[in-house]
Amino acid sequence: MKYFINAITRWNDFSGKTDIKSFWIFFLIFSLMGFPIGFIRSLIDFEYLFTIYIVIMIIPYMAIGFRRLNDAGINKFLFLIPFVGLILAVFPSKIRD
Repeated sequence: MKYFINAITRWNDFSGKTDIKSFWIFFLIFSLMGFPIGFIRSLIDFEYLFTIYIVIMIIPYMAIGFRRLNDAGINKFLFLIPFVGLILAVFPSKIRD
């Protein structure tokens, strides 16, 4: 959970670096949060709850994706292409001399 909170608190850092473990744990929690939000949405009958969640979380998601590709030594703007960014996020960190 600390990786998820750390990514949210660094929502405005698009130029730093993030290791592969932090990115994938954030992505897992980000994705799995859709199930309880969908359940709560059906209980309270508020159809825009999931949309609000996505709008709030899109900036931290993009920031951690940019940082991950920056750490792998890949052009960070490739993260904007759907699914390509997730595939490129698997690449290991760039070796520094």
